[in-house]
Amino acid sequence: MKRNVNLILAATAAAAVLMGVALWASSQFGSLQFGSSKPAPASVVADSSGMIDSSKYVSASVAEHERQATLTLHITAGWHVNANPASLEYLIPTTLSIEGDGSPQEAKAVYPPGKDSGVVLEGKHIQVYEDGTVIRFSLPPSLPKHRLIVHVQACSTQGICLPPANIVASVNRT
Repeated sequence: MKRNVNLILAATAAAAVLMGVALWASSQFGSLQFGSSKPAPASVVADSSGMIDSSKYVSASVAEHERQATLTLHITAGWHVNANPASLEYLIPTTLSIEGDGSPQEAKAVYPPGKDSGVVLEGKHIQVYEDGTVIRFSLPPSLPKHRLIVHVQACSTQGICLPPANIVASVNRT
């Protein structure tokens, strides 16, 4: 008898935990429809490898003229990246590096001020870069051939942040 009571209590506790997880997930991700033929929202769809990172929503292009250059961020609507400097120590700032001889080095960049995202964490307004943000930087003369790499973490306006990514910027030389 005591064993049956313990089994019933364990089953009830397990059901309560599962219900709690379902309620939490519903509050975080909206309604959950198991077996639905509707596709998942784009913000949570993985690519064919099963991995998704910030490169899905962010790209960059560079316009070079002699030793001066500008990098333009191209960010999908509804997404943004953290400004540099990041608003909080644990947020990942957008950074630019130059890889010339196989090893990256930090670019001498002038990061613009971010825009207020409307999100306040720990009493601070979170500053972000949006589509079209331009970052100016200088190219070192010692690197005639180079790649420009932007390190970003994309977050949606719905509060979903993806793992950071290193994005190779396309270059237009003039």
